[in-house]
Amino acid sequence: MRRLSALLALAFCFQLALAETCTAQAIDGLVTFGDSLSDMGNRSVETRKPDIKFRENWVKVLAGPGLLNVPDFKPSGMSYYYGGTNYAVGGATTEATAAMNKDRNRGQHLTQQVSKRYLNPAFNKDGVKKNALHVIVIGTNDLMLASIGLDQIATKWAKLDAVGVAVAKSTESQIQALAGAGVRHVMWGDLFDVAQAPSVAMRAKPFGVEVSGVYLAAITRAVQAHNTEMDAAIARLQKANPGLTLTKLDLHARFADVAKDPAKYGFVEVTKGANDDKHLFSADGLHPTTQAHKMLAQYAYEVLMKPVAQSAQ
Repeated sequence: MRRLSALLALAFCFQLALAETCTAQAIDGLVTFGDSLSDMGNRSVETRKPDIKFRENWVKVLAGPGLLNVPDFKPSGMSYYYGGTNYAVGGATTEATAAMNKDRNRGQHLTQQVSKRYLNPAFNKDGVKKNALHVIVIGTNDLMLASIGLDQIATKWAKLDAVGVAVAKSTESQIQALAGAGVRHVMWGDLFDVAQAPSVAMRAKPFGVEVSGVYLAAITRAVQAHNTEMDAAIARLQKANPGLTLTKLDLHARFADVAKDPAKYGFVEVTKGANDDKHLFSADGLHPTTQAHKMLAQYAYEVLMKPVAQSAQ
């Protein structure tokens, strides 16, 4: 009996290892879109300076050895093609709120990244990588921009959740564009509760206790509205595109779990920002620390492998 149990356990482990190997082989490359969370330095590329050092963020870690093993993963460029597949640009939004953005960011929204650059052969000289994993995480800047609009402030952010819905639908349209171009693998990250970020809490303080509470609650509702619409969009996209594998990266759940039990992930502080490995948020109070980026990369890889591992049981 012991020998049989050992053989079954060995066979199961082999199945899991084989499943992960097959998934890794099926995914050939990494293409990313989004904002500063994923941007490795597309603005730096614009300077055309030699020896540019790119940021070691979560998608760079995901592309690295031991995870997806994508060699020479680098920025795509913005006004000219730099040769990479990271199209994310700091400050970017979706097209839903692009008109609200600063001049330097208006031409960097998600539709620009996906349809005007990546899917445009006049820009992307290497063509669409149909078997690569395409990662999209965007929407935080949309909500932050919309929340400081006079119309939102005047109504005490009563309609901010509608912005969340519009952002999800705008992202959906770009994933459909990718699917239409033959892309087979997409990972779409939802929004974490931005109201919990230290910098957003600080932004609300000048409003006073009562109004700041209303503001933060509205941000949370808008995030929830986005994520709910995103779930519906995923169902629509999968129904419309049988050949598309669309994986949800539940950043909302992961950040909530980290906030609930920081020590579980090696963090000590989640309500303040600092540039060390004990903090979830960096000194700016919004972006992840180096350690948090590593956590996100590992989480994304685990999520990517999970469905295959489950089917092997």
